[in-house]
Amino acid sequence: MAKKFYVVWEGREKGVFTDWDACKRQIDKFAGARYKSYKTREEAEAAFRAGKQAVVSKTKPTNRKFSGKGLKTYSAEDVAGLAVQTKIFTDGGCEPNPGKAASGVAVYRDGKVSELWYGLFNPRGTNNTAELNALHQALLMAEKEIARKATVAIFCDSQYSIQCVTKWATGWEKKGWTKPGGEIKNLELIKEIYALYLKVRKSVQVLHVNGHVGLEGNELADRMSIHGIETGETSFSRFEIPADLKNVLAMRAG
Repeated sequence: MAKKFYVVWEGREKGVFTDWDACKRQIDKFAGARYKSYKTREEAEAAFRAGKQAVVSKTKPTNRKFSGKGLKTYSAEDVAGLAVQTKIFTDGGCEPNPGKAASGVAVYRDGKVSELWYGLFNPRGTNNTAELNALHQALLMAEKEIARKATVAIFCDSQYSIQCVTKWATGWEKKGWTKPGGEIKNLELIKEIYALYLKVRKSVQVLHVNGHVGLEGNELADRMSIHGIETGETSFSRFEIPADLKNVLAMRAG
């Protein structure tokens, strides 16, 4: 039988896997899993980088706007129509997965790009740790926005990160930070983010958007995460915004 390579866009870990068993561990019983097999590594890696929204499941896809268990996915129109003063977009990148990882954030105030951030480079990270780190930074920023009486929403394309912090952590904490069937990956990071989330959750919305669908804030956060990988920036650094955002969007995508 010819060898296949498996891409996981949404699962416990995202990336390219070289055997079915490894792929299955990421998607089995994972709500909203997205994955596909390819004949060559080159095809698989290209598809993962492109963020192709392939859906493979036992049930037929529907047009529902909910992914996972009650997790709504916000469209570009939804995001634009949300009446909050500060909108923070997050993304994490990893090449390969696991491998070189970094995070990116784009901050909009009153509908205009105000800040871009990149960094937290880890030479041995994962896509999930990069996504969690980005969400952590966004919550820290949200805390400051709330202090100045601004309304805030965070937009993240990682279902895993959102659900870890806003849903699953509650149950894990009640059970002494354990879960049936295995370890909680990235536990210390999740604990730290969850503690911060508890402080601000009444004043900030953490919402899911799809990645690589042309939503400007998400695309900018994506470019920042890849810039973090390329520069190897270990701190979380502010990026100087050029007069023309097209120059940022033309940077390499994740």
